[in-house]
Order: sequence, then structure tokens, then C-alpha cells
Amino acid sequence: MEALANTYVSEKCGLPFGARYLDVLKWLPTMRPYPASAVEDVESLRDAIYAVTHIVYTLNDYGTYRLSPGWLPREFAFLKENVASACERKDPEVLGELLDSLKAFGFGARHPLIMRGTGYLLAEQNEDGSWGDPDEENIRTRCHTTWTAIDGLRTYAWRGERLSRPEVKSMLKGWAR
Repeated sequence: MEALANTYVSEKCGLPFGARYLDVLKWLPTMRPYPASAVEDVESLRDAIYAVTHIVYTLNDYGTYRLSPGWLPREFAFLKENVASACERKDPEVLGELLDSLKAFGFGARHPLIMRGTGYLLAEQNEDGSWGDPDEENIRTRCHTTWTAIDGLRTYAWRGERLSRPEVKSMLKGWAR
């Protein structure tokens, strides 16, 4: 996740980072298969979800474009499979990123997974408008949890279906099998 986001942003800014975004993205197939559940290791599952959501974010230019589920079918399936468990684990931070990413794949407000996640987020909002543990001392955690919850609730004015890096399309086709 960090490598995807950092190389993506550094290239957008014109600042070399030691590796290129495509050098990081090429490792996507080695991340598969993704963890099937959180029964054994919640942190590994969360890390995998964050990695996949940041693949989505960097390929859709952080909310600019919709993505075709056919470009990333395994990642699309993985995201769908984890909405219910994020609700059950009471994890608004991960849930927000899941909803945000599924919307990037074309899920609308009336899709059952979006409705379930939205219902959970709205029911779990804190009185001060934030999400997550109000007693959390780490301000970054508090801010990021609220930020991702808001991202999961918002709607987009997409600029069509495309990749932020069109040259990646041929790589994705080879990985979709």
C-alpha cells in the first residue's frame, strides 16, 4: 500500500522516488491469493484490503475514473467478499475504503453491499461527527478512520471509465486470468 501510494504521488509530482509506480504495480500478481477470512489473522487481512484499495485508488486517479471489474476481477471479488466482515468486526476505517473502491467499480447507492456498509457507517458515527474510537490517542488514526468513512459514504462525478495509467491495461489483461 505504502509503495503504491508513494510512487504514484511522487511521479505525479515529478519527483523520482527510487522506484517507479509500474515497478511496484508489477508485483500485484504475487499478492494473490488474498486472505480468505480474518479468523486467523485480522492484521494480514486488513493489510491485504489496504493494498487492494490502493491499487484501485492509484489506477482510478484517486476517485477520478470508474474502473472496469474486468480489469481486476480477483481484486473486485476480494473487495466484495469483505464488506460484511468489516461490518461484523466494527471496522469503519476498512469499510470506508471497501465501499469507496466498490463504487469505483460501478456499484451504486442501491447495491446491497453499499447499502449494508452505508447503514453500518451511519449507525456508528460518533456524536462529534467522527468515526472510530473517540478515545484513540493517535490523531492520525482518528483522522484516517473518519476520512475513509466519509469516502465510503460520498458519491462521485466520474470522468468516465478508464485507467489513470492507460499503459497498464495490457498488464492487467495478462493478470486477469
